[in-house]
Order: sequence, then C-alpha cells, then structure tokens
Amino acid sequence: MNCSACGNPLSPDARFCPRCGGQTFFHQQPGSAYPQPPMAYDRVSRNIHGLGILWLVYAGLRIFSGLFGVLILHGIFGSHFGNSDFNLGWSPFGSMWLASLWPMALFSLLTSVCCILLTGYALLTRQPWGRIFAIVFGILALIHLPLGTALGIYTLWVLAPSLSGYEYASLADAQHKAQT
Repeated sequence: MNCSACGNPLSPDARFCPRCGGQTFFHQQPGSAYPQPPMAYDRVSRNIHGLGILWLVYAGLRIFSGLFGVLILHGIFGSHFGNSDFNLGWSPFGSMWLASLWPMALFSLLTSVCCILLTGYALLTRQPWGRIFAIVFGILALIHLPLGTALGIYTLWVLAPSLSGYEYASLADAQHKAQT
C-alpha cells in the first residue's frame, strides 16, 4: 500500500504516512475479508492553521479588553483615591486591599495572554505538546463569554477526539522531520 499524497510505501496497518503525515486506510480487522473503507478523518489538518490564527487573534482581543478593565480598576481603586477626596465607604479589608486589586488583575491578564499566545504558536508550528496545551486552555477559555467560549468549543471539536491525537502527532512528526 502506498500513500495517496506522496507515494511513500506504507505498512498495511499504517494509519498515517510517516513522511508527509497524510491519512491512509484503516488496517484490516481480524476475521474480516475486506479492508475498511478509507478514513475520512482529516479534521486536524484542515483546521489547525485557522485554529492557531484564532488563538493569536484572541490573545490580541484579550489584551486590549483586559487593559481597559485594568485601567478602570486602577481609576476606581487606585491609591490616589485612598485619603481624602473619594471614599468608597467602610471596608473590612481596608483601602490597601482595594489598591492592590488592579496590580493582581494586571498580572493575571498578562499571564493568561502569554499562555494564549503560546497556544497559538504551538498550533501554528505543530509542536508535539501543542495539542495538550490547546485542549487545556480551550477548556479554560470556555468561561470567557462569548468569544472564549466559541474558541474553546472549536478547539475541543478539532483536537479532543482520540483520532485527532493520532493525526496531530503525525502532522507534528512530519513538520519536525521536514525541519531537520
């Protein structure tokens, strides 16, 4: 049996071509007289580039909306309002806790944006660890309505099935063999 994409000779039980990462036939089941029909599962190869771009766009949107939110927090709870002109009332935590709220939000924002950028980079360059990273951050993105939820669902639809794991691994292997 040969790969339909590059013509590389394949073993009868190969699911993916080791040279190009192209999809092949399923292997023949024991007790069956005929091989299974060609596998029509190329979800990862059709969607991986667009998914990586969407993660990078999502990082840009998160940084702009997050910086706007941090500026609002700094304006409301910043230390320049702490003494005389503006009093938000009595707080059991004191004004120091409120003044430290915006730096914590900024740190959280920058950490999440770095992880989102790393996810987009890993998918675009087909890093071997990129699929697991994208699944984890896809699950975490589900709580960020509406764009994060849509991106998380799309990521999980593309990368979560077990067949996607095989396809992503073959794409990552082919990418890294081509680089070396």
